[in-house]
Amino acid sequence: MLSALHRVRESFVRARVRTGNQVHGFLLEFGISLPVGSTIMKRLPSVLAEHTLPPRLVVILERLHAHYKDLDERIAEIDKELARQLADDDLGQRLMTIPGVGPVTASVLSTEVGDGKLYRSSREYAASIGLVPRQYSTGGKANLLGISKRGDKNIRRLLVQCARSYMRGLERRSGALADWVRGLLTR
Repeated sequence: MLSALHRVRESFVRARVRTGNQVHGFLLEFGISLPVGSTIMKRLPSVLAEHTLPPRLVVILERLHAHYKDLDERIAEIDKELARQLADDDLGQRLMTIPGVGPVTASVLSTEVGDGKLYRSSREYAASIGLVPRQYSTGGKANLLGISKRGDKNIRRLLVQCARSYMRGLERRSGALADWVRGLLTR
């Protein structure tokens, strides 16, 4: 059940991004450049009032705006449901204590990975989702390439977002983890 909820949420998020990009593209065709993302949808009603656009395009943009808002509401409903279910999940609560990990990631990890006893080490888990470098070895010389990108794409994407979230506020963080991340960034 929870796994299906995650998949539905992900499809809604993809549809929301696609809708926003469509609106952005239509506006660019008429020389109206706005930032990509949720900003464009917040400003769309005022943009439609300020600019003279073909009436049919205005109707299309209004429909896309309504669709975007509907997707936003559906995603928010699913997020509330995930938070409710996470409140009863001890593992999910512990996962949320990890810096950068929010309710969606904690819920996905709790559902898909469980307690992690299947893996002997964190490196083995990272390898299972493709977060370790690919290796090309020849003549006794090992070359490390980009990440292998094997395994669950959604979990890998969520964990990368968690890392980016943590790094976004790195300057105001302290502790061993923050020092370790700063050391990685200076390499």
